[in-house]
Amino acid sequence: MRCRPMTEQLAFGDSEREDLAAATQLANWRAFMAPVAEDAGAVARHPEVAQVALAILEVFAEHAGPHGLTRAQVLEALANHPQGWPQELVDRRLSVLTRLGFLEPYLLKAHQDRYVVRPAGLAGALAAERLAEHGGVDELILLLDRARAVFDRSNPDPGACLDYLVSCRNALRVFALDLQRQIATGTPAELMESQRQHDHQGFTLQVNELNDLVTVRFSGQWALEEAASALIEAELFYRRQVIAAAEKVLEHGGGSLNFDVLTVTEYTDAAVKGDLALLSQAGAALVADMPPVWIEPAGLLEAVEGFAPRSRVRVRPPVPETRDDEEDDPLRWAEQAQERARESRRLLADELLEGAQEADLTQALYAVGWPAAAAIITDVLALGDDPSEPYAVVVEDALLADPDASVTYMHPVRLRRTQTAGFPDGDVDEP
Repeated sequence: MRCRPMTEQLAFGDSEREDLAAATQLANWRAFMAPVAEDAGAVARHPEVAQVALAILEVFAEHAGPHGLTRAQVLEALANHPQGWPQELVDRRLSVLTRLGFLEPYLLKAHQDRYVVRPAGLAGALAAERLAEHGGVDELILLLDRARAVFDRSNPDPGACLDYLVSCRNALRVFALDLQRQIATGTPAELMESQRQHDHQGFTLQVNELNDLVTVRFSGQWALEEAASALIEAELFYRRQVIAAAEKVLEHGGGSLNFDVLTVTEYTDAAVKGDLALLSQAGAALVADMPPVWIEPAGLLEAVEGFAPRSRVRVRPPVPETRDDEEDDPLRWAEQAQERARESRRLLADELLEGAQEADLTQALYAVGWPAAAAIITDVLALGDDPSEPYAVVVEDALLADPDASVTYMHPVRLRRTQTAGFPDGDVDEP
């Protein structure tokens, strides 16, 4: 991988960061396997093989029965994996894992095709995953935890405690020296990746607690006290390198306006949870055009109304005006409309009677046709049903049917004028 000068800015979302992460994972795994490797080619050349191993572990965890799985069952389970690995790759990895004992036969007999996962293989896969995430720093945390467990025993062995203190001190110095080298020679992308791997905040507290335990439980034993002091010095040296790496990354990012200093998630987290005063300083050196103001007239009016002061004085609603004019009375309107309808029916009855006391309306209905005949029948029936009107209507039982007439069928209807008619108020209408 070529080195990028410090003055050159990394493009936001550049794929070189992903390539660097893959190369770092492979280098960490090769270094991790070096103590037990037969030769330099013992570790695969691509980090994807670890993902295949983890996928095989998931298959055994979710689908394995009481007697394990066959090779064909594993291949079938991984056939539709989202990664889309070819069957040849998976089959080759199964052969390697079987030869190395990651997968071992359910029965130690020849030609056994059912396999189970050896627990040590699971531990190795988990360790490889931790290496991919933090480059081995998690193992330092586990080492400090194991040292604390030795000190917490009822009768701790001074020799074992001394060995753990020395091991923790040596591990811290190895990580610190590697950071010091990267600060001096690494590219900005390498420093950013390395700084994220060392993003742990509990080392100082754990080292101080171990030092307190040495003081309490092994007071006067100069070898343990000296080892505890050396452990504190190693932790301080490691912490200085972590801070120096972060400062160099921030210095490069601030000087060249490199937005790749943080990931998109880290920028989002800073915008949501960051201090407002510090966030206001982030764009002080940025030059940008003023964005145009886009607002609809309706939105402007709504905003103005929202800021307008609201009156707290209650205003009495206006008193409705009262009118004595009967024309504004809806009941009076209804009575007038009913009276006009009665008058119209009276005029119709007088026209049909033609001055006589009784008239046959059959020919008149044929003459006007339909639907005018229906309107006449409706009016004379209403007039005959009104007790205040001096009219009576007789509908005969006979049925007149003529398909060719203007009214195809009807009963003969006769209208008769009566002499008197009673009114609700007691008046008498004379003929």
